[in-house]
Amino acid sequence: MKYLLRIPLVIILLASVSMTALAQEPIGVIAKSSGSTFHKKFNADDYSPNAIMGTQLKNKDWIKTGDDGFVAIFFLDDKSQLKIKNNSEMEILAAVERGKISKTISLDYGTVKASVSKQKGEFRIATPTSVASVKGTEWWVTSDDNGDVFIVMAGIVEVENLISGTVQNVGQDETATSSPDGSVGVTVTDNSNIPDDPTITGDEEDSGSTIHELRIRMLNTETNSEKYIIIEYAE
Repeated sequence: MKYLLRIPLVIILLASVSMTALAQEPIGVIAKSSGSTFHKKFNADDYSPNAIMGTQLKNKDWIKTGDDGFVAIFFLDDKSQLKIKNNSEMEILAAVERGKISKTISLDYGTVKASVSKQKGEFRIATPTSVASVKGTEWWVTSDDNGDVFIVMAGIVEVENLISGTVQNVGQDETATSSPDGSVGVTVTDNSNIPDDPTITGDEEDSGSTIHELRIRMLNTETNSEKYIIIEYAE
């Protein structure tokens, strides 16, 4: 009987070590930040002012933006990008599933744009009302007390309403609304409802924008080797 009692304990301990290791490994990096922004580390109780460019992000880190805040994040495993607009708050969650890293953006409120590369693991954006899952696409999410709006720019997004369990696939140039009453509706996207994208345009680049290079050093402690991830961004 003693041996039988020890088996679940060993499994729990191994799971705990696995999650601790994941929490300590960088998942993404802040590529750009402006205005009023805040960052809370996975092991901190409170936010620190200023989400500083170049900061590595880990499992269970939080990002928040104020009235004029903006943060851009690149994920290190596949270089997917997340743009966090003003008046938003979110937590970054990661889990190893069958040897693949799956990421969930837990959006409490606000507006984000996800540009997701095709990947082996899942990429989800979860709100108090809905969960949206993709493999590789580009879409906007806006979440508030009235529910969620999903504007798909490319690819297909699977939207599930957590209240009713209703699941709806949303394609390119379509907009889904997911409400706290459990309803999900899909319509053709009205371009006037697409949020302003803080991407620098070609005209701005020609008028004197500077291309910067962000080099992130990644150390593999098992093999005692290192590599650099290079991210270019315009300013």
